Amino acid sequence: MKKALSVLSIVLFLFSCTEKQKSYEELEAEVLCDVLPEVLERELKFYSVKIPPPPQTLDSLKYNDKQLDSIKMLDSLSWDAHLKDYKVYYQNRLSEIRQYKKVQQKVLDTLLYVKKLSADETVYLKSELDSRKVGLDEFNNSNINVNLVPYSNTFEGQDRNSGEQVLFLTRVLMDEKGENSFFTVFKFFGTYHVFCRKLKNNKWEIRKVIPDDNNKLRLE
Repeated sequence: MKKALSVLSIVLFLFSCTEKQKSYEELEAEVLCDVLPEVLERELKFYSVKIPPPPQTLDSLKYNDKQLDSIKMLDSLSWDAHLKDYKVYYQNRLSEIRQYKKVQQKVLDTLLYVKKLSADETVYLKSELDSRKVGLDEFNNSNINVNLVPYSNTFEGQDRNSGEQVLFLTRVLMDEKGENSFFTVFKFFGTYHVFCRKLKNNKWEIRKVIPDDNNKLRLE
């Protein structure tokens, strides 16, 4: 019995040693799958607010004081109603993002070129990576239901005219220990760099975000 257990232990040890090592692309996918919900929460917080039209310019010669006060009151009530509706929308959307596959999100089918920031002192396995196509199966483990969009469709056709947001993500830089990573989210009206760290449960989370509106897309 003891001999059998010893043999089993040796077999399990050898199996663990020969277990397939994850490819760099698989490691990239793990990062993006884990932090994509956090990215969408940030998008919701900073980019989803639709500001109502500004209050109309009032001509004091055209309206008396009572009329001016009435118009200002209506503008104030309209703004309050907008904020109330948005708070309801925000909480509902936030709840959906945190549920498994509840939210659909369009993502470019190409992970874009990325380069380490000059101020970043992290030692990555590679300081830059060229763009590559990404497969839908790479997002299977994400809480978000990802729909991939061809690059050409983001500027013309149904996806361009639908008004729905398409996320442009870059490749992911990984450090030597697999504990820190970096990528960029490109926006038509703003760009930000995302720094991530690996938790004890082997899940990734966003450590910090640095806005950068001067970056440009690069597809090579």
